[in-house]
Amino acid sequence: MRTKQAVAAAVALLALVATASCDDGAGPSGSQSGQAAAGKNGGQAGGGSDGDGTAGSVGRVEAGLAKVAGTDELVRLISNATTCTSASTKPKDTTFSDIDDASSGGAVADIAKTNAEWGIKERVTCDGKDASANGHELLVISDMARFEAAFKARQAADLAAGEGDTRTRWFIGQNFAARIFATDSDERDMLSLGTLGLNCAPHYAAPPQSTTQPAIVEGCILTNYVDA
Repeated sequence: MRTKQAVAAAVALLALVATASCDDGAGPSGSQSGQAAAGKNGGQAGGGSDGDGTAGSVGRVEAGLAKVAGTDELVRLISNATTCTSASTKPKDTTFSDIDDASSGGAVADIAKTNAEWGIKERVTCDGKDASANGHELLVISDMARFEAAFKARQAADLAAGEGDTRTRWFIGQNFAARIFATDSDERDMLSLGTLGLNCAPHYAAPPQSTTQPAIVEGCILTNYVDA
């Protein structure tokens, strides 16, 4: 009798261990895909690894976007959508009016502070087809939640001052953000690189035929619609 009870207890224990092992290997329900369909043109397919030093604040949608190892790979990725030549990471070349305080002569000196506030890890710029126009603004992001929050605050402030733009102009991947100064066609090509447009303008609504999903920060959306 005791033998039968011991066998039954052993079987029950094995079943419990097997169930726990299955549960541990299942992973979170929001990470079933594991990688992005895009990223094929230079960026890495999406994934949850933070081996590049990022803070890990990646939302469900952002986690499926393309990812880059650094500024060199970001430049190569953007080159698949538009002209991107004469790349520079020098602070004097990478102060951007829609991120830095353009009215301050100390914008270059304040880059480290601004980077911390925006969750920016690295900056790079490159020339488009018309080298005399604004250079593309390319950022490797260490904390996407912080970047989106700062972007939302800046967009709201600019709109309140009558200087803002409600159109989608920034495109983000899992750990980068880019604003290109190019044609509408080039901007649409950005979507094929594994990015989505970021917009935090109040009451912004993309057309019904487009795809819109919530970003990490409440009040911001990610969309595949490119405003003309």
